[in-house]
Amino acid sequence: MLGAAAMLALAVPARAKPVNISANDFYLYRSYQLALQDPRVIKMAPRRRLPAIARNFKVSLRALKRAIAAGEAAGPDLLERCEERVRAILDQSPLKGRVRDVSLDPTDGHVVAYVKWANTDGRKLDQEASWAAMAAVKGAPIAWTVAVWAVDSRTGQNVFQAKISAASASLFSAGAIPLFATARYIRMFEDVKNAYLGNPPPASPPSKSPD
Repeated sequence: MLGAAAMLALAVPARAKPVNISANDFYLYRSYQLALQDPRVIKMAPRRRLPAIARNFKVSLRALKRAIAAGEAAGPDLLERCEERVRAILDQSPLKGRVRDVSLDPTDGHVVAYVKWANTDGRKLDQEASWAAMAAVKGAPIAWTVAVWAVDSRTGQNVFQAKISAASASLFSAGAIPLFATARYIRMFEDVKNAYLGNPPPASPPSKSPD
């Protein structure tokens, strides 16, 4: 029987090919796209635009060009591919069959990944939140933040809500989740709301623009 760590390496759909762009490069690429719409940039001679944008972003011209190349190579379906990868990973985790939503919000370039699932045992929420966060950062390397929430499988009421930085979630180990989800990992989340611990989340899901 395969262990949890091995399970997460299995069966990512063929369409969900590797995502070869980092969160920082995606942010630069999105910022570059917005900068091109700035009237001040539009007025510049084409050869002056990239150097000016790089100076404004306080990055090297080389770094900006790399981000642009990575963004263009990633293609217009990047977000959908990332979402599909996250779902595929979750489908090989203890959350299989209970995932209700996976989405990415790239509004300001700092991508937020959202994962929602149905909970059947309140005692396992810490573990399930850890699985959800880890799957999100593995499947969507362009994410900066992961927001997770769970609903009761019977009533549909929100029973858990939290957020975590992608940098923190990337430290999670699949094999360690059963042992350390409650002792360590849950402490790395922010704004944790757990109805079973007397701290219920709001009725609405997390904002698409968490602080």
